[in-house]
Amino acid sequence: MATLPLARLALPMLLLSTAACDSVLVCTEELRLGVTVTVRDAVTEQPVLSGVRGALHEGSFVDSLWVITDIEGNIASLVGAAERAGTYRIELVAEGYHPWSRDGVVVTADECHVNPVAVQADMVPLGER
Repeated sequence: MATLPLARLALPMLLLSTAACDSVLVCTEELRLGVTVTVRDAVTEQPVLSGVRGALHEGSFVDSLWVITDIEGNIASLVGAAERAGTYRIELVAEGYHPWSRDGVVVTADECHVNPVAVQADMVPLGER
């Protein structure tokens, strides 16, 4: 019975091992936010820069929206659903405006992260409708 040298067996194993590495999924360590909401005045179409608060709801899950500000401290956007897929209801309140909401905001996910969704909220000033 003939035996093969170890070196002749190692080469095919090395090639097999290298081919298997090509299909390995490598995810980044960044945190992705599922929902980003920009808020503007429905009449003037100007950004609402202060006094906005909000939340995301899915069943019994509630996530307060985090405020992202610009360099001057004005609200640039509100964000939430960090790495959490789902179908959300967004609710916003702001000083001087009627409450705003939107149902059915769907955040999906791939193998690594959520796929972010951008929403524009046009808030109606009090006294308008």
